[in-house]
Amino acid sequence: MDKFKKHKAETTESKNNLNKQPNINKKESSKINLKSLRNELKKAKENNLRYLAEIDNLTKRFDKEREDTFKYAVTEFANEIILVADNFVRVTESISLINKDDKDKVKPLIEGVDLIFKDFLKTLEKFEIKQIDCLGKKFDPNFHQAVSEEVNNDKEIGEIIKVVQTGYLIQDRLLRPTSVVVAKKEEDKKK
Repeated sequence: MDKFKKHKAETTESKNNLNKQPNINKKESSKINLKSLRNELKKAKENNLRYLAEIDNLTKRFDKEREDTFKYAVTEFANEIILVADNFVRVTESISLINKDDKDKVKPLIEGVDLIFKDFLKTLEKFEIKQIDCLGKKFDPNFHQAVSEEVNNDKEIGEIIKVVQTGYLIQDRLLRPTSVVVAKKEEDKKK
C-alpha cells in the first residue's frame, strides 16, 4: 500500500510538474500578451492625441478661413464701389475749375455733392473700407504706386507730394494702391 501511495504521489507530482510547465508558459505568454497590449494601448493613445490635435488644427484653420471669407466677402463689391468714390473726386475737381461768379450760383449744389461724398465715405468706413492717407508721407510700395517723380527740393526724396488716385484698404488688406507722385531732388547738371 505504501508503494501504491508512493506511486500515486509520484504520478501526481509528475502531473503537477507537467501542469506547472504550461502554467509557466501561460504566465510568460500572458506577460508577453499584456506587454504587447500595453504597447498597442500606448500607440492608440498617441494616435488618438495626434488625431485630436489634427482635428483642433483643422477646426482653427476652418474658423480662420470662415472669418476671412466673411471679412473680405465684400471685396469684389468694394472694388466696384470705389469707382463711385473716384467719380465724386472728379466732380469735386471739376467744380474747382468753375469761375467764382458761377460758383456762387451753384454753391448749394457744391455743398450737396460734398455732403453726399462725406456720407459715402462714412458708409464705406462702416464696412471697414478706408482711404489710404498718404500725402506728405514716405512712399511705401506696399500701399502706393508711383506714377511719376517731380523735382521738389523742399521735400524729402521719396515723399509723396501729390495723389493721382486714392487708394483703399479693406480691413487690413490692400484693396487698391494709391497712385502717387513722389519728390526727387534736382540732378546736378555738371555731370
